[in-house]
Amino acid sequence: MKRPLIALLLLASLPVLPAQKMRYGQEPAKAKPGVDYPIQVHVSGVHVRQKCSTEPPNGQPVECHDVLYADVALNGKKMELMGDWIWYRKFSGLAITSGDYQARVVESAHESVGAIGEEYELLTSGRHVWRCAVTGMFE
Repeated sequence: MKRPLIALLLLASLPVLPAQKMRYGQEPAKAKPGVDYPIQVHVSGVHVRQKCSTEPPNGQPVECHDVLYADVALNGKKMELMGDWIWYRKFSGLAITSGDYQARVVESAHESVGAIGEEYELLTSGRHVWRCAVTGMFE
């Protein structure tokens, strides 16, 4: 009776393994030396929400993880950026608060879409990098 119970417990814990891109306690990526961050970004608001997958891939259950949304003024345009909310041991999360930051374009969006989907790296305190994408534009 114990073997099936242990096997069931192990199988139930498998969907939890790939839930995070970074492991708890692991620091976010640092900026590489010599990389320029030419874009001025002003963050006016920060929100943490859960993002859940709507369709279970390969029959696995739906997964949810925390996502950070930031309301920013980027090149004079008001936008919403979305990226992973990273937890690590030095403090409760990646330190993005209201204020001014430097950024660079990592991947440009297709011309027909506009800025939606463009990916950026935002340089935070301690030269940590927050990788994010444009998910909304507003005026």
